[in-house]
Amino acid sequence: MIRLGINIDHIATLRNARGENHPNILSAAKFAMKSGANLITIHLREDRRHIKDDDVIALKKKNYLPLNLEMAATKEMKDLCLQIL
Repeated sequence: MIRLGINIDHIATLRNARGENHPNILSAAKFAMKSGANLITIHLREDRRHIKDDDVIALKKKNYLPLNLEMAATKEMKDLCLQIL
């Protein structure tokens, strides 16, 4: 079975550039789910230029879809991931 994963990083990048909560990352995840996605991909980088820690927590809490968390291979990222997920 082919599964559809949607990367919503650039929605967070746009939001961060605007300095506000628009577009909303949770709304994007919900839209992806309603549109048939089976998975959400997010990139948690050390400089937090895309997704931020609070985004990961909020997405996990809402649990719209399984999360594919792509992150730097550092102890900080591993510890954060294990704490959140």
